[in-house]
Amino acid sequence: MFDLDPKFVNLVSKQSVDELKALEKQSRLPRFDYNIAFEFGCKLRQWAISTFPSKAMVIDISLPSGQCLFHTTTNKDTALDNDIWVSRKKKTAIRFGCSSYVMGQKLKAKKMNKPEDAFFIDSKEYAVHGGSVPLYVEGIDSMGAVLTVSGLKQEEDHAFALQAISEFAKSLEPSELDLD
Repeated sequence: MFDLDPKFVNLVSKQSVDELKALEKQSRLPRFDYNIAFEFGCKLRQWAISTFPSKAMVIDISLPSGQCLFHTTTNKDTALDNDIWVSRKKKTAIRFGCSSYVMGQKLKAKKMNKPEDAFFIDSKEYAVHGGSVPLYVEGIDSMGAVLTVSGLKQEEDHAFALQAISEFAKSLEPSELDLD
């Protein structure tokens, strides 16, 4: 059973940009392909529903090219607006090579309010709010895919995505066969 650790959410909300980036780089899957994307997406949906049963969430896994590998909602209360948030967050993570939450923290660090001024991006197209996290794969330095979650507070979206990557990565590690 997956439980989002409130201490982890609190930790994430207090980390520096460099600490957040390091945490993202540490959250790696041992391998990744289309089948794993689907399996991970299904698992994410189960975890989201069990952890946040009353929250309307959208979960998306896409390649940096924009090709969608998995996309789902958690209940009937999601709206097109959730999908638009997913698109904007995802575009941010892909363009800047780090999470949308990191970009929001960079904006704060610059003491600016508008991403247009800080990063020369249109906030109608890009969102610097938590929820879109690069998926890294062991042995590959660049982003393999991007996981985007929308529907919670931005710190929760971000923490849920990171914790879910770590949890799912454990299930992909080869288990030792006990022959005794």
